[in-house]
Amino acid sequence: MELKKTYKLLFALSWTALITWLSLGSTGSLGQSIPVPHKDKVVHFCFYLGFVFWWGSYLQKKTKRTLIWVWLAAVGYGILMEVCQLAFTQNRTADLWDVFANTLGASAGFLLFSSKK
Repeated sequence: MELKKTYKLLFALSWTALITWLSLGSTGSLGQSIPVPHKDKVVHFCFYLGFVFWWGSYLQKKTKRTLIWVWLAAVGYGILMEVCQLAFTQNRTADLWDVFANTLGASAGFLLFSSKK
């Protein structure tokens, strides 16, 4: 595997690990002083936009089929994180609006990556 592709894989895996850690771990007062309306949903949107973008970059294929699979993986992973919050954490709650923000972010990532030259 070429070095550039290896770095893309490491970045995609790190991005996914960051999503997992921040979704399931305790964030304490992280970001509470930032006065942005619905900042939680903005963060979810950005996480899953990045998920699609970085995994799409690693796969280096701009075929619709590949991007649809990446999009489905992102949406599925977002749902899985919400289910895990419900089942395995005491300080986090599952939220359907988070799933919606995740899906919007994944969709934006899909559009961004598919239009990338």
